[in-house]
Amino acid sequence: MRKLLQEIAVIPGVTGSCIFDKKEGSLCKDLQPELTEKHVQTVGIHLIRLLQMGSMAGLSIASSHFRFDRFTVIGIPLDHDTVLMTICDSQANCSLVSTTAAMLAADMRDDLKRDLSSPALEVVKENKKEHDEGDGEETFLQILLDEVEEALAKAIGPVAPVVMQDYLARWRKTGPADTARVPQLVDMLIREIGNPELARKFSEKMKSIL
Repeated sequence: MRKLLQEIAVIPGVTGSCIFDKKEGSLCKDLQPELTEKHVQTVGIHLIRLLQMGSMAGLSIASSHFRFDRFTVIGIPLDHDTVLMTICDSQANCSLVSTTAAMLAADMRDDLKRDLSSPALEVVKENKKEHDEGDGEETFLQILLDEVEEALAKAIGPVAPVVMQDYLARWRKTGPADTARVPQLVDMLIREIGNPELARKFSEKMKSIL
């Protein structure tokens, strides 16, 4: 897998690449030190959500580009919850990078299927578990918020991630972001759902989670 990432790295303008999984985080990466794990996590989650929005709308996204002030991130889906992220400088030929990455994606999918059952991945999971134990509350909160967003998507469709981010920002402004205040966020979202029946189903789903 790393060898395939290195093939991407030699493309002019590419500063790094990684394989990001929604549950496990970075499975394999070849990144510059200035690209922190937090950066990868933030962008990776947004790419996964974009792919899920496309799927809910009946669209199969082949690739997506996020342009930032210093970097461009190209995302190519490898699986439902896994994406290949390639980071380029702002002047890179994104079309060339995207085409090359897409050609290698098929091999990565095959490698990924093998790696998912390998002892090496179990070591990655165990190390991640040990890291998360020191930050258990934050990890549990994120899992809880993911559950809320998933239920919201069933109620209002592909716009759920956008609505969720909007209400998360409002929620965080009114107090600390902790699990004890998630019911308050849920109440805000219930008021946003216009259909009473869908709002009722969303509310019932949240009662089973919270």
